Amino acid sequence: MSALVVIFLLPGWVDTPTVELLPSDISSSSPNIKTGQPTSPAEMSPWERAQESELRKESQNILAEMLEAQSTLVDHGVDVWASDEFNLAKQHAESGDDLYNNRDFLQARNEYHQALTLFGDLVDKIDDVYHQFMEAGNQALIDGDPIKATEAFQLALAIDDIDRAASSGLERASLLDEVNSLIDQGDDQLKDSRFEQAKEFYQQALAIDSKSDLAKQQTQLADQKILDRNFNRNMSSGFAALQDKQFSQAQKSFNSALKIKQNSNEARNALEITKNNLTTARINSMLSTAKKLEMQEKWHEALTGYNSALSLDASLAEAQSGQKRTSVRAQIHDRLDQILNQSERLYDHVVYDEITAFHKTVSAVSNPGPVLTSQLDKLTYLLNKTIAPVPIILQSDNLTEVTFHKVGQLGYFTSKEVSVRPGNYVIVGHRDGYRDVRIELFVDPDKPSPVINIQANEKIALGK
Repeated sequence: MSALVVIFLLPGWVDTPTVELLPSDISSSSPNIKTGQPTSPAEMSPWERAQESELRKESQNILAEMLEAQSTLVDHGVDVWASDEFNLAKQHAESGDDLYNNRDFLQARNEYHQALTLFGDLVDKIDDVYHQFMEAGNQALIDGDPIKATEAFQLALAIDDIDRAASSGLERASLLDEVNSLIDQGDDQLKDSRFEQAKEFYQQALAIDSKSDLAKQQTQLADQKILDRNFNRNMSSGFAALQDKQFSQAQKSFNSALKIKQNSNEARNALEITKNNLTTARINSMLSTAKKLEMQEKWHEALTGYNSALSLDASLAEAQSGQKRTSVRAQIHDRLDQILNQSERLYDHVVYDEITAFHKTVSAVSNPGPVLTSQLDKLTYLLNKTIAPVPIILQSDNLTEVTFHKVGQLGYFTSKEVSVRPGNYVIVGHRDGYRDVRIELFVDPDKPSPVINIQANEKIALGK
């Protein structure tokens, strides 16, 4: 029988051992399963040899797991965050190698198992250790400590050298001195009430490190300072104008203040005082403008004017009547525009009857004005054109029976003229033994009279 050769590679802790195991007649000593002392194969019972084989297999399986765990740890930089524990595990592994080579498989298995346990514990810690380094690095960034931040992120990268968060943190740490310097300069400007200049420094810091919480906070603080200053300026200007009875200017200033601080009761109260002095003048101006727009038949604009006046005083009778009047005229105007822009719909008989009734109703409006009169004239022309018959010349072979849907049965002929209203039609030609002919036709009053040829001349092949 041939010899069984088992080779294990133990990178990082021992040289490459080669263990040759012969199934029988091995001259070297064999371990005693109970005592762990070498025993010659001749002295071993079949049961002991079976146990020895089982121990070798167990040792080999544990060794394979150790190699995988050791490789994982090396890939995650264990030397920089747990070198002592890692070295202790390697010592157990090396001890196991020695015992294995001396055929003390029982003790070798135990040593390998201890090494595997230590390796496994370290593998389980990889994620936790990584997160600890990342938390420490991020906290150091918040504290403005570039040295601690750099150290922590470097350790995190030792665990995962392609981690984007750690790489980004390390880059931020390298820029921290420059960022802190800009923030300090911004703080100096802020103390001197030079808020825009302070904000510029903070924004420069953010341009270097867009994730800097301190730079963001200081930028927000500068924005708040600018907001407060502008609010106070507008309020002071508004009260000065109010004192001089320049109500429009006062309202403008108070509105500007309210835009800056939308929940300011101070600005709202000031606006209320000013509005009370302006309401009457504004209403009169709105009503006057709305009336002029009515005379120009600008119904939507006039309606907006009346609505605006009613928003200031809902009880205004003049504005209420103007609102109703312009609302109706705006709807009529829009409806007529829609009809004129979609005149082809008039070719449908149902639509035609509906539009005819609408035309009659609108024609009864008093004082129509030039715009409405023009719309009604155009609609009258379209309605008349829609019912004006259009001649159509039909040609056939006097063998095809022709049916003109919506017109009637035309029978057989060679040439025939038919007058129909504009619209969509279907003409069908039938001849026994031939395939029917179907023609869909749109009669357009604005185009020359069409000539339609209807002949069923495609013979149908009959089966046997």
